[in-house]
Amino acid sequence: HFLKSTTALGVCSLLGTTGLWADTSPSGPINVLWIIADDMGHGDLSSTGRLNYSTPNIDRLGREGVTMSNAYVYPVCTASRTAFLTGHSPQKYGLEGVLLPGYSAGLPSNSITAAKEFKAAGYRTGLIGKWHLGDQPASHPNAQGFDEFFGFLWGETGYYTHTKEVSGVEELDFHQNGTTSDIKGYTSDLYSSKAISFLRQSQSHPFFLCLSYNAPHYYLDAPQEYQNMFSGASGTKMYAGVMKSLDDSVGRVLTELERLGLDKNTLVVFTTDNGAPQGEGSNAPFSGFKNSLMEGGIRSPLMARLPGVIPRGLRCGANFAAWDLLPTTLSFAGLTASAAVEGADRKAQFTTQGATNSDPLCFRYTMTGKLSRA
Repeated sequence: HFLKSTTALGVCSLLGTTGLWADTSPSGPINVLWIIADDMGHGDLSSTGRLNYSTPNIDRLGREGVTMSNAYVYPVCTASRTAFLTGHSPQKYGLEGVLLPGYSAGLPSNSITAAKEFKAAGYRTGLIGKWHLGDQPASHPNAQGFDEFFGFLWGETGYYTHTKEVSGVEELDFHQNGTTSDIKGYTSDLYSSKAISFLRQSQSHPFFLCLSYNAPHYYLDAPQEYQNMFSGASGTKMYAGVMKSLDDSVGRVLTELERLGLDKNTLVVFTTDNGAPQGEGSNAPFSGFKNSLMEGGIRSPLMARLPGVIPRGLRCGANFAAWDLLPTTLSFAGLTASAAVEGADRKAQFTTQGATNSDPLCFRYTMTGKLSRA
């Protein structure tokens, strides 16, 4: 077994002299937008050291809000997404590993989810992009509290084909609520356009939107114009193109939030579900990859912005775990979970200079019969 302790004392501090947002505190309900990248490494952003492409739109969230430098997730998609959505470790639901098409396992019908919690509070709820928490009816996003679902159910999808190979056959995995049907286009573009539509329809209604891109998960594919921006080996150009396209897509959504006047009362959180696998992605400065409980597999660049509440340029070294996202998000909206969760409300670490949290974190992961703990 690989054993590691994550107990270092973290302290929150302001970078530079940017201070608080000049805006007053938000009025009315707090909207929530989660933006989740797929298989993106800790070192894959300009703000964390990537040099061969730039990510100004994603990095902007850290400049205009808080960067949680000790944020931890699980080493694979299903486990992290379970923790994000439920506030519990994935072991509670038997979702420690990766779900494959047709598995009977999935998020159970009686699970607490962010979508259910916000929907009960009168919010409009949407999931755009990746699900990966089960493809059976009881586990479907619409059955787990999402009013709208536009995306795919399985672990990966073609950026243009929207298919996954299952038993040697390419099967379409593109859904609009309960209907399986395809829409031509590049996934990052399609998801951002749908998110913009969702925002426009939510101007007079509080919303919770989980925007879950498939980038930069394999099967890597970038529009040719993005590949042409970069030099080097084909794999390097492809990865850079996928990431640059992702950043531009996030930028489109953030720009629309501002145009609609929703940015002042919307909590925006950006994170990734696990470290990058071996290949073009970077987990620098950490060792290890996806499927590993070493830092490179489970350390996530997490940033959050809420004008007038979260100080600009706050950098917090307090420990933050995937299961803390739900209770923390609810707290920003003035809500509490309807039932006890394992995660903790970390709002103070997101908003207060000098806030600390040295709670130890423990992660367990089993892959191909081998148990690891960290």
